[in-house]
Parts: sequence; structure tokens; C-alpha cells
Amino acid sequence: METTASALIGGHVVLDFANTIAWRLDERRMADRVSDPAALLAWAGTSGLLPAGRVDALLAVSAAEPDSAADALRSARRLRTALHGLLDAAVDGGPPRREDLTVVHGLFLDAWHRAEFASALPLRPELTARVPADAVRLLALEAAELLAGPLAALRRCQGPGCGWFFLDRSRSHTRQWCRTGDCGNRERVRRHYERSRGARG
Repeated sequence: METTASALIGGHVVLDFANTIAWRLDERRMADRVSDPAALLAWAGTSGLLPAGRVDALLAVSAAEPDSAADALRSARRLRTALHGLLDAAVDGGPPRREDLTVVHGLFLDAWHRAEFASALPLRPELTARVPADAVRLLALEAAELLAGPLAALRRCQGPGCGWFFLDRSRSHTRQWCRTGDCGNRERVRRHYERSRGARG
């Protein structure tokens, strides 16, 4: 489960950010795909959250101000953890945890105070990323918009240990896997093995 564009399976940048933890539900295989500030900014460029030119500028800022970059990474991880909790609650039909709501609320307010409205309707907050923390602020704005809307199409991959989220936009609304060639294929192999073993028994 890589950080290239082929890993952007969520259908929304916030879901793709939540999915930067690979094998989220399997502690033995869990891997953080944005493990340092440079990886976070590279992901922001690959995902389309930031234009390529801004990524290069922010990488330069990050190198010049490592403490600020480290703070941004910590904020990003806090947001991601809160998103996992809120998205799991949405999929499972349970109530969101207050601590998760508090994290998203705080980061959203920070972003909102720094954003401006574009000179067009409908009103939409815009923020030009000038420091690494602005990437997190952009994610917080996107997260608030996603979570404020309908989540009927939100799914969590049914592959054991995966935990990736996506919007099911399939015609039949029956998508089960993050990717059919990944978790879907593993599940088909597993079922085939069990059928074959049952037939031999």
C-alpha cells in the first residue's frame, strides 16, 4: 500500500489522508506513509491538496524551520487519528467520540480564521499554503466539509486488517474492497483455498 497516486482510492482527499496508515487494523503490519514532514508534503502534492509549486516552497520552509514542520506533522497525526474515530463511527453507526470532535473542531477553527472567501459564489473558504501547518489547515477545512455532508456512500474496506475508507460510487453500491486487485484479490484467494480444502475433506 504505497503513497503514489495509485493509493488514492478514497474518492475524497480527506479519506485518502486517513488512508495514509496502511494496515490500520493490523498492528503487525501497520505502516505510516507520512512518517515525516517531507512525506506529508509530498503526499499533499500527490493527492492534489497542494499544487506542485507550493509543495516545493513548503519543503524549503520545512527544511529551514524544522520545529515548525515537526509541529505541523504532529497536528496532521492528531487530525488523522480523530478522522479514524469519526469515520469508523459513521461506518459502524455509532456516536462519535467527543475527543475526536474536539480535535477536528479546534483545527477547523484555526484554519477558518486564516482562510478567505473566494470572490465567487457559492462562498468557499480558501487558504494559500505558505507554511507546512497550512497543509493541515487545508485538510481540516476539507474534513469539516466532508463530515457535514451525507455519508451514506462511506465504506470501510472489508479486507482483514486493512481499514481503508472510500466512497462507494459503484453503480450497484456494493463495493467492498479498497482495491479489487489488493484486498479483494486476497479475499478471493482465501475463499478459493477454503473451498478447495473443504472439497478435499
